[in-house]
Amino acid sequence: MEYKCPHCGAALPEDASFCPHCARSVRDRKNAKAPAHLWRKGLKWVLVLALVAAVGAGTWALGSEPAAGGLPAGEITPVVFQEDENGMVKVTPDQLREYFPTLTGINFDTTSTTSDNIDDYLMENLQLAHLVSSRGAAGTDEEWGMFSTRSSGTRVCLLMFDRNTHLMGYFVGEPIQVSEGQWQMDVVSCDYDFTELYEEQLAAFEGSWEEDFSNYIPPEEIGSSGAVWFLNGYNTGKGPVLREDDAQIYHLWAQLHGPEPERQCREIERLEEFLPDEGRWKCYLLLDADYDLLGYTMLDYQGNGG
Repeated sequence: MEYKCPHCGAALPEDASFCPHCARSVRDRKNAKAPAHLWRKGLKWVLVLALVAAVGAGTWALGSEPAAGGLPAGEITPVVFQEDENGMVKVTPDQLREYFPTLTGINFDTTSTTSDNIDDYLMENLQLAHLVSSRGAAGTDEEWGMFSTRSSGTRVCLLMFDRNTHLMGYFVGEPIQVSEGQWQMDVVSCDYDFTELYEEQLAAFEGSWEEDFSNYIPPEEIGSSGAVWFLNGYNTGKGPVLREDDAQIYHLWAQLHGPEPERQCREIERLEEFLPDEGRWKCYLLLDADYDLLGYTMLDYQGNGG
């Protein structure tokens, strides 16, 4: 049988592998398969590289700085608290030191904030207020807090510090009931230095707080002042005169200049519900119907002024 080149049509010698006229191959080519042992070897290196990348990503995620607009990542420690006969759960530094021995102070309170940025929780808590008012000299130390188990959907914020401007752990969310009378918080350990946040807040605060607290409204004039709303200070006042180093000044200033001051406001008719403890004085910012600042006042536990 005569063989012809499939490319140029020239006659081909028997058993030719290429055409002597056009020099092109006349054999069919098939894709060769890699030997099984080489395929497995390649897969092994792909898996190794994927594992290295995953470990690297995990190490980055566990770093000291939170991702932009996020919460710091870290190891989770389940901490269980016992409620009392009144359905209240008390959270103290001593309780937490059983799990975190280097802890020096905490902030604990309910929160309506739903941010995914840890700075938003720091700015609404007592630690930063103490730092700004003391110009960095003092934190919260032995502060503690409570929440009621009878309030459904209660969100709480726990911040733990081992140095004044260093957050070592936190929990934000709803505690979980794990058994009768026992509530668990999955506390995240972290390594977050918020010195920069403190310095930014201090600089902004010092530039405007005196103007915000320049108009004192005596309690007897609140009714005629045009006040419709008020912002509530901390239970830290020690007298009828507002001291420059009182943490509630920063707290009130931060609420007033925050992104949603309306969310923090309460109706002026509810002022008596928020009076301080006996022996304390509390400061309040008074606002009109449009949430514009009118001035401030100071009240004792009976609603009297100085």
